[in-house]
Amino acid sequence: MTQYNPKNIEETLKRMEKADELKGIHRSGTNIMSFFDDNDKEHELQKQQSAAELKRDEYLKSVELLKSLIQEKGTKSDLTRILAVGLLIETTDFLNIPPDRKKMLKENMIWCNLQYEKYINEN
Repeated sequence: MTQYNPKNIEETLKRMEKADELKGIHRSGTNIMSFFDDNDKEHELQKQQSAAELKRDEYLKSVELLKSLIQEKGTKSDLTRILAVGLLIETTDFLNIPPDRKKMLKENMIWCNLQYEKYINEN
């Protein structure tokens, strides 16, 4: 039978006490998985920002096309409105768009579609 060495027991108790102290330390910032979680969140945010920028660019191209049609065949009031719609699109944060702005943008894009149909059908 093996005899216990009191020195080993003392060292074991010290290690256990130290482990208890370490358990009390909040380590979410040092956890390797938190690094990957943060990285995934950042990547997802970048994807959303890219999608928002693509949406804005798509809307601006449509407005530019309609603007050129209105300049050729339209009225001054239609031109003023299409310029205002373009400004609305440029100043809108598509990533964090508030509901009232979204509604306003939708209404203006519907108007743009109607105007586009009107000017195309005049040919």
